[in-house]
Amino acid sequence: MSRLPEGWKIETIGEFCDILDNLRIPISSAKRKEIEGDIPYYGANGIQGYVNDFIFNETLVLLAEDGGHFNEYQSRPIAYMVHGKSWINNHTHVLRAKNGENYFLFYSLVHKDITSYINGGTRAKLNRGELVKIPLILPPLEEQKKIAEILSTVDEKIAFVDKSIEETQTLKKGLMQKLLTEGIGHTEFKESELGRIPKSWEIKLMKNVVDINPDSLTNSTNPDFQLEYIDIASIEQTGVVSVTNMFKFSNSPSRARRIVKKYDVLLSTVRPYLKSFAIIKEDKNNLICSTGYAVLRAKIDTYYEFIYQFILTDNFMNQVEKMLVGSNYPAINSNDVKNIKIPIPPLEEQKQIAEILSTTDEKLENLKAKKEAFEELKKGLMQKLLTGETRV
Repeated sequence: MSRLPEGWKIETIGEFCDILDNLRIPISSAKRKEIEGDIPYYGANGIQGYVNDFIFNETLVLLAEDGGHFNEYQSRPIAYMVHGKSWINNHTHVLRAKNGENYFLFYSLVHKDITSYINGGTRAKLNRGELVKIPLILPPLEEQKKIAEILSTVDEKIAFVDKSIEETQTLKKGLMQKLLTEGIGHTEFKESELGRIPKSWEIKLMKNVVDINPDSLTNSTNPDFQLEYIDIASIEQTGVVSVTNMFKFSNSPSRARRIVKKYDVLLSTVRPYLKSFAIIKEDKNNLICSTGYAVLRAKIDTYYEFIYQFILTDNFMNQVEKMLVGSNYPAINSNDVKNIKIPIPPLEEQKQIAEILSTTDEKLENLKAKKEAFEELKKGLMQKLLTGETRV
């Protein structure tokens, strides 16, 4: 910034920090196995393992020396904080704010552009000689404390949401294991090729419960037909579809061929273990997906949401893994999907099971949206508070 707020100043890391690099001690991975414990062992980008001893016992800021995310500083951290007992290796600089404001130091560095101080080569490196030159914009001490407190509060909110996400994911996994093998309220069970299932359930082939790739565009399609193209990048891990690609048929990718309708389930056949799966919940007449997906359309006695929940299970993935071919991009053929076995309850029970599981999915989506909102808030606050645009 060209002009500092009144009372602010610029100091280098060498002036503002104690640099404790001389205390670092690297330990080989083989040696770490011999001294495993519960004390974190830190490297350039976080915890590398756990050991049974420590060389630091305080709050510190670690800034990668080599191998850090320096070119991705806007979206990935280049610094992080450690608290209490720790062991730190020689791939990260160890910093302590001389005035005790380690939190302010951390927020000043975590997304800072320091690329001009990095030496290139096969592994980008921040030498100590360059480290000490990096400038920090510093408000008065009391303002440093207030800024750190505000940003720490937002981080606490993010951590709380993260914990809720983890707990909800654990709940969902447990519910899937129970509901998709035991069902709801059953007392009589039988053994099947997929394990123990309720007596009233059947094991069917996928081709008997869904139509697979029922509609496709042909070369005779109107070249001016405007399509919304769903590719692998369009589907988030939550199963939400974000379509950003619009094409005329004449300009569309050659893989844009499979017609998608409301309630269709999309199953990625390329690297399916990444679980790029989704349900289409919008009613559109121009949705087209890549041939890298299999389109599953539930038959009349099958509930689409139940199919979607099943393809998220280990049971499904275990069957898929046996069909994978290729090394760089392992895939299954859409024809192979036809022979995947699925346990099928009566239709009403399918709906009940799917409703319970989709409720947890909705909660996860809401939590992830909340986390994104907090992260955007934090990003905006950092921009304003760390430059003095907004004073506290």
